[in-house]
Amino acid sequence: MRSHRSTVVPLLLLLLLAVAPALRAKEGSGVPIDHGLWRLAGADPTLPQDDLEPLRHILHGARYVGLGESIHTTGGEYQIKDRVFRFLVERMGFRALGMESSWLRAERVEQYVQTCQGTAADAIRGVSSVWQSTEVASMVQWLCEWNTAHPGDRVHFYGFDLQAQAAEDGAALIAFLHRLGVGDGDPRITGIQACDGVVTDYFLEDLPYPPELYQQCQAALGDVAAYFDREHKHIEKQTSREDLAWARVHLVGQQAWQEEAFYLSSDEIRAAQARDRGMAYLAQAVRDLRFPQARAALWAHNGHIAKDGAAAYFGTDMGTHLAADLGNKYQAIGFGAHDTFVDWVPAHRCGSFPFPVGPGSLENLFHGLGPGAGVLADLNAHPPFLAPGATYTFGGSGAMVPADHFDVAIYLEVSPAMHPLAWAPCH
Repeated sequence: MRSHRSTVVPLLLLLLLAVAPALRAKEGSGVPIDHGLWRLAGADPTLPQDDLEPLRHILHGARYVGLGESIHTTGGEYQIKDRVFRFLVERMGFRALGMESSWLRAERVEQYVQTCQGTAADAIRGVSSVWQSTEVASMVQWLCEWNTAHPGDRVHFYGFDLQAQAAEDGAALIAFLHRLGVGDGDPRITGIQACDGVVTDYFLEDLPYPPELYQQCQAALGDVAAYFDREHKHIEKQTSREDLAWARVHLVGQQAWQEEAFYLSSDEIRAAQARDRGMAYLAQAVRDLRFPQARAALWAHNGHIAKDGAAAYFGTDMGTHLAADLGNKYQAIGFGAHDTFVDWVPAHRCGSFPFPVGPGSLENLFHGLGPGAGVLADLNAHPPFLAPGATYTFGGSGAMVPADHFDVAIYLEVSPAMHPLAWAPCH
């Protein structure tokens, strides 16, 4: 007969073998590499969150946190962003996720995460196609499950982009003016009807937007803005404060989109600046109207969430405006990887994407720290781990002082391509 001891020892060995990978992951992640630098366990959103704990201190007090990405359609960065967002929800009390997608169409996702009716894959058809992936669907499914488990403490989803909704914005503004007694012959209404996408469709048809119509459109929108400012008390009595606030959302979005559409072919910087200025307004205004107490994460490209972004990306970015409006209540996290893969068939981008990750890049610096899944870096650590004023590229940027643009850098050794749902995968 075998002794009790001879039975227990093999069982203990089996138990140790089973838990050893988890123990090694815990030892290798969440540990300071240097002051302000920590190992990450990986990108999988279901991993334990202890390695993300430094974010609790770094982002303390933030009402909005930008979650960037180096390029659209890289799935590893989508997963680590999902993982960071779950940490923000579960350990820091964030209750909203905004995404760089039409705020009108993103309501499809919000309806799903509040009701769980349908499927996550169908719901994300409400966001831009570059995020219609199994990685984002998994995150949206998690939001639905969170709300089911916490019916009194819900998380919300919204969009803050202004593209592809000129018709809806124009119709909403005209309907609101009608409520205020403004007739169809009024130049403000005929001017709104001259805006591209309201009656005509120059942008979608790839035709030049006639300057005279653009000027008529913007003049009318400017007159409506002045009318709202001048008569806001009377308008609020006639409708409501909330109705006027929504009308301003449609107005600002329309103004920004018309400027972007008009200048896109002749002055890309001005077009980008117009869009980012509008998105900064919408990111705050839509949240304020729908869930004003919620701390919000904002999901977009690094170039949109960056602060003081003129030198690093493509102009004065959304993050620059948010930082000007909110101060330290807005914090930005930039993302990058040493080996970045994409699946962006409509843009003819498939496989490895050749970001510069050699000398002069943060990716090269982090890669040189030794084997590991990734790194979390506090760019405002004291003392800093980067030489003050030293410039680097990171996550698709030009040369920049990283701390001028981001509060945190999150780095992956490898970011695999996303698994698309809006098109057949790359071959």
